[in-house]
Amino acid sequence: MVQTPWGNAEDLRSRKMRPGRGNRPEDSDRSQRERLFGALVAISSERGYEATRIADLVKLAGVSRAAFYEHFADKQECLLAAMDALVAPSIEVIEKAEDAPSGEARLRQAVRAFLELIAAQPAASKMCFVEVYAVGQEGEAAIGRAVDAFERFGVSQLEQIPDREGIPPQMVRAIVGGIQKVISKRLYSDEAEALPALADEIADWALSYPPPPSPLEAPRRRGRKPRPFAERQAIAHPPERVLRALAATVAEKGYQATTVAEVVERAGTSQRVFYGHFANKEEAFLAALDSGSAQMLGTVLPAFRRANSWAESVRAAYEAMFAFGIEEPEYTQLGAVEMYTAGKRALQTRDTVMEGLEALLIPGYEEASDTPAIAAEAIGGAIYALIYDQVKSKGPASLPELAPLATYMTLAPFLGAEEAYERSVEESDKW
Repeated sequence: MVQTPWGNAEDLRSRKMRPGRGNRPEDSDRSQRERLFGALVAISSERGYEATRIADLVKLAGVSRAAFYEHFADKQECLLAAMDALVAPSIEVIEKAEDAPSGEARLRQAVRAFLELIAAQPAASKMCFVEVYAVGQEGEAAIGRAVDAFERFGVSQLEQIPDREGIPPQMVRAIVGGIQKVISKRLYSDEAEALPALADEIADWALSYPPPPSPLEAPRRRGRKPRPFAERQAIAHPPERVLRALAATVAEKGYQATTVAEVVERAGTSQRVFYGHFANKEEAFLAALDSGSAQMLGTVLPAFRRANSWAESVRAAYEAMFAFGIEEPEYTQLGAVEMYTAGKRALQTRDTVMEGLEALLIPGYEEASDTPAIAAEAIGGAIYALIYDQVKSKGPASLPELAPLATYMTLAPFLGAEEAYERSVEESDKW
């Protein structure tokens, strides 16, 4: 039995309003919409959004198909409306925190209240944090509006905490991204009940960031251009050509709109080659994520190991990672942005890569053992949020601009503002 904000899934049909003169049309409409929202939450939590059918929704909700289409044009519109109905009360929970003063106490209480809300409604939360990306740009926009609200709240409270006022909004957005990653992982792993126990640790991490002593200027870059797509394809084996072609096509059209026929044409190969290596589009997409991630790690890890100290290694790792964004823009776009639309398995692939990078932060705990244990995981999410926004707004070639900020976001919880800043603004020969 799945619990939803509109009642238990098994009880939704029983909430149908009896016909009669005493029922106002607006009450009947609201009842139908809420039962459909509850059905969508319940079914998508078990099967995923893509496998959820309108026939299943109307049956569980006790609503006719004709009534469904009176309320919503399609399944996507139903999900986005349910998302709006869920997010507004969640933001109110965070913003009120009525029994706490402004500043640190209110921020801590807001984090705890939000995590408790998610743990109490894991199915609805999973829809909002995970399944919503399956509807494409509209889903991204919906989650983006929620993130904007959380960012505004965070900025307003941090401004009231000594030594935290003036923190750049981009850093606050990254912190929200770190918290979002911790939540998403517990949701798709069906471990939402563990979130309230992490509230203090997450708040400690979020509050560990002082503003940088001075602006984190982007590095001066030398002209650097990738080899043309055709040139990189010419030296690749057929399976790799397929994967890069898929990444390029998805970047232009989106995952759902991309077809195997388009991919093989762009790869200059055949469907026989495609299906000789990949069972379907999803398997090829996951293989493309794996290939791009492996190539990126192949540049990052040697750079990390060559540096003279851990702090220098962090900066060198980001420089190498962001250089990969210039050299392989198709794979970077795929791993930074498009992977959200491909479902739970793509999220798991992303987190496997991030866990490998999080291991590089272990030396930081040797330098500052009191750093919250959740910091490594949350920092990974914070950096990913920065990369996502940068690629969406300016494209993969602009990623080197993030090197100082990414370095500071990684080092500050371990080393403090001054040393983290010094390491973040060191000029590199790469740019």
